[in-house]
Amino acid sequence: MKKILTFISIISIVGALAGCGKEEATTEPKPKTCEQIEPCKTALQYATYYEQGAADKAFKMELDDDDGRSYEDITDAKENIAGDYKQYQHKRIKKYGLLEYELSPPKEYLYKFRFKDMRNNENKNFTVRLEKQGKRYLVDQYYGGASKNDVTVGGEIVNHKTYYSAGLTQQEKTELTPLPIEE
Repeated sequence: MKKILTFISIISIVGALAGCGKEEATTEPKPKTCEQIEPCKTALQYATYYEQGAADKAFKMELDDDDGRSYEDITDAKENIAGDYKQYQHKRIKKYGLLEYELSPPKEYLYKFRFKDMRNNENKNFTVRLEKQGKRYLVDQYYGGASKNDVTVGGEIVNHKTYYSAGLTQQEKTELTPLPIEE
């Protein structure tokens, strides 16, 4: 009888140990912030450069397409670096809310940010489209905001995901959530 109980105990322990590792191996953590997703991280970096006044750095990230870039060339961009850039060059957009529209994953995305302006601390909306070319994402900024047509695929508005910077209070999330693109 002791041998049977010992055998059952050993089988139970081995079975329990075998089951422990399975859950960890198949469960992947879901990204929770923009910084964990490559195209979103690129869009946030571009928005930060733009906010800092680093026209040359932003220019290097821009898509050279039919809409054109923000400046003629890099020399023109360098001449348009903000006069107060030195004061803001080490600041980052820390608190934000954003909507991510996957237009053609993993090649094309649209991001609508809402964050506090570095210079006057007022809420600001900032919209960019990213397009993957080769191994990197290039940015196309919407100066007047995106329209419903910009987030429509096959006649339907694409669903969006909402992301926030880490550590926001519920009130900050409410204040920094951009309105969806519907018009």
